[in-house]
Amino acid sequence: MHQSRREGKMRKRRWCLLLILSPLIITMICCLGLMAAVLRPSELEKSESPGIAFRESDLVGTWKAAYSGSQIIDRLILRPDGTFKQIYISQIKKFKFETSWNKWWVERFPDGRVWVHLEGARYYRYSTEMGEWRGRLSGTSSESMEFFDPFGDEGVRMVDKLVLNVRRLRSGELVLAHMWLSPDSPTGDMDAFYREMTPATPLP
Repeated sequence: MHQSRREGKMRKRRWCLLLILSPLIITMICCLGLMAAVLRPSELEKSESPGIAFRESDLVGTWKAAYSGSQIIDRLILRPDGTFKQIYISQIKKFKFETSWNKWWVERFPDGRVWVHLEGARYYRYSTEMGEWRGRLSGTSSESMEFFDPFGDEGVRMVDKLVLNVRRLRSGELVLAHMWLSPDSPTGDMDAFYREMTPATPLP
């Protein structure tokens, strides 16, 4: 009788201890999962140059980047005639920027990297204000900012233009990756334009 009572008390203590520790255990599991997600390389970091089979025509179509939880949408529409349009819309700032049909062209490097140059486009990856500087150190300065290729050693100045790195993911999908603000910037999967399958195409 006394033994069964002791066992009953022990079981109650175990349940109480489990109830007390459950939130802590769940928090630890969530933290470990978050740490694993942070430490896991992004798909972009694991990407490669597009390869020898790449052709400029592979870039024709509509590309979309989403920032700030899709409250900011940046689109590029590349035509086969070598012209493109950028349409940037920020719901946060209630701001829209749209280029004319400007020129785009491809630059190739001996190590296989490929850049696409977009004349008149703007770098809006980090803020609307930065895009409005158009690659300059401030809105009125003639000095230009230097950006960095996360997949090579070159720096690039993008005054009144946008330069993107053409990358191939392990899935085979092409993406257009942004340049870095500094040589040690992190590269996340939001740092690229992805092909939009059902684009909202503007009027010619």
